[in-house]
Amino acid sequence: MMEWLLFRLFRRSILVRLLFIIGCLVLLFGMLIHFLEPQTFGNVFEGIWWVIITISTIGYGDFAPTTTIGRLAAIILVLIGTGFITTYFVTLSKIAVSAESAYLEGNLKFYGKDHFIVVGWNERAKLVLESYRDAFHKEDIVLIDESLTKNPMICDRVHFIKGSPSHYEVLELANARYAKKVLITADQHKTEEYADMNTIVTLVALQGLNPSIYSIVELLTKKHIQNAQNLGVNEMIKTNELISQVMYEHIFVKKVESLKKE
Repeated sequence: MMEWLLFRLFRRSILVRLLFIIGCLVLLFGMLIHFLEPQTFGNVFEGIWWVIITISTIGYGDFAPTTTIGRLAAIILVLIGTGFITTYFVTLSKIAVSAESAYLEGNLKFYGKDHFIVVGWNERAKLVLESYRDAFHKEDIVLIDESLTKNPMICDRVHFIKGSPSHYEVLELANARYAKKVLITADQHKTEEYADMNTIVTLVALQGLNPSIYSIVELLTKKHIQNAQNLGVNEMIKTNELISQVMYEHIFVKKVESLKKE
């Protein structure tokens, strides 16, 4: 979980990240030194001014702690400002780079809930994700595909998992047990029969982890429609029937209408 949170943090602008962390440090020590030495640092702003001058190693000398505890705080500030922050950023950067590589390669676990899973990367899935991205939906989408080598769509709301959607460990990476909805697209690189078999196997695996998930499946043959119905699928997209109907209308219906007009 920490890896994912760090990754989300480091995907933001580096300037924003640095300003946020340094700002917190400056504010904390500015208030602390004002609390420890109110006579020397009359208000929080003077404490913040001293912190900025100290960690930037400029050291004007217009403000300086005079008590032992104040100087101890100054020592801690110098150690943090010059040593610890550098080490901290290097360590976090390594973790973030590792997490980002895992994200791009589809090996980083998704921790969200009530998300939408899309199985299979193809032109249809691509258009669905592009429409989703352009519509600014709030739901997260997890794309599962075993043919891709890296995330095909870099978007805060789209998470890629590489692997077979029928494998338990892949579904765990996608946090499928907490998903709200799934769209299983047919793999048109395979024969229609084999593609539908894969769809049914994937549906069984998903329902094994999440029996209440709302399922939408794309089927190419009539043979497996009954199998999908027996599994309690919520919606079926019969691609070949839809395409053949469109073809028929273009060939015959529109031709008849054109002849009538003439």
